[in-house]
Amino acid sequence: MSIGIVLGLGAVGTLAAWSDTATATSGTFTTGKLDIKVGNPAVDNNPTAFSTTLTNPAIFAGDTVAAGLLVSNAAGSVANTYTISVVASNTALGDLLDSSVRTGLPSGNSCGGTLIGSVSGLGTSKQFSAQGRLLPVNGSDQLCISVTMRAGQAQPTPAATGTVTYTITAMSS
Repeated sequence: MSIGIVLGLGAVGTLAAWSDTATATSGTFTTGKLDIKVGNPAVDNNPTAFSTTLTNPAIFAGDTVAAGLLVSNAAGSVANTYTISVVASNTALGDLLDSSVRTGLPSGNSCGGTLIGSVSGLGTSKQFSAQGRLLPVNGSDQLCISVTMRAGQAQPTPAATGTVTYTITAMSS
């Protein structure tokens, strides 16, 4: 019986455990803001950005018009990369048109900067071939956009009328 008491006391003595904890707290997290804008003044949506500059009331085969478009990241807090897509509101007209995007400002009805991308046939939405233009915080990118009616195209009957919409899509980099 004394052996059982000794063993029992020994078992009780081994139930004690040591423990300790430590914590570490991070700094404050704040979400970044992705905010790409177009035009001057810079706005989120500018449906009339080209209404007076990228227009031609009587476009014909071989004719080109060009206009500048400023893309900016002045209101964002993170760098981004962006892509550009284009579509015409009238498929019959859009199928006759090509568009290109270059760096810089237009000179008359042409763009002379570095070619960023071009698409043929604007009847369906198309993305320009150059992907991911980098736009740093407080940065801007001056673009020159041109629209050309391909040479050798017959005028549609009746005459086709429509607009061309450029969509800039930004993603954080």
